[in-house]
Amino acid sequence: MSFAVAEVSYWMALGYGLLAFFSPCVLPLIPAFLGVLFASKGDFLKVIGFFVGISSLFSVIGVLFGLFGNFIPTYILTWISGLALVVFGLFYLFDVELVKMKKNPNVWRYKGEGFLNGFLLGGSVGLVWIPCSSPILGSILAIVASGREPVKGGVLLFLYSLGISIPFILMGGFVNRLLNRVSFKKPVWMNVLKVVGSLSLVLVGVLILTGRFITY
Repeated sequence: MSFAVAEVSYWMALGYGLLAFFSPCVLPLIPAFLGVLFASKGDFLKVIGFFVGISSLFSVIGVLFGLFGNFIPTYILTWISGLALVVFGLFYLFDVELVKMKKNPNVWRYKGEGFLNGFLLGGSVGLVWIPCSSPILGSILAIVASGREPVKGGVLLFLYSLGISIPFILMGGFVNRLLNRVSFKKPVWMNVLKVVGSLSLVLVGVLILTGRFITY
């Protein structure tokens, strides 16, 4: 039995983005990001710019990894992608960051109005999420590389960025107030989310290794 359904990858990419939004090392920074994004109330162009900025960054990364997969033999790529998801799932479970963020970014420089400030803010926020959600991002990149289709790779990473953007754009003020009241010392809901997310990564990795899950 194989799970050879293209839509699974699309939903996975969106789900991984939502999971990445709750990465422990970036949660304390979210109120500041929201404060910059919504500094000017009713600035619709800035919100659009934010979405375009973060989605452009990850879409380009997706296209590059889709191209990269074409240079590796299929059987090797299957083992690499499967093992990567298992390893990244364990990394996520035990809070292992592949890349360390040395200091918090100065996003307040983009507090002004307009599309350009939103675009630059979105790109900067995306760069922050790369090290903070590295196991999750690494997992979706492994799936993208195994697909060997640059356009679909761009679409999958676009959906990943959409998963990160949805809480910002749709729940901005609410999330800001909520996170200001949340303790960032591993609350129960975060531990549950981490376990479920990591186990799902490991499961998909095992299915790929056993030939029961085809990503495209």
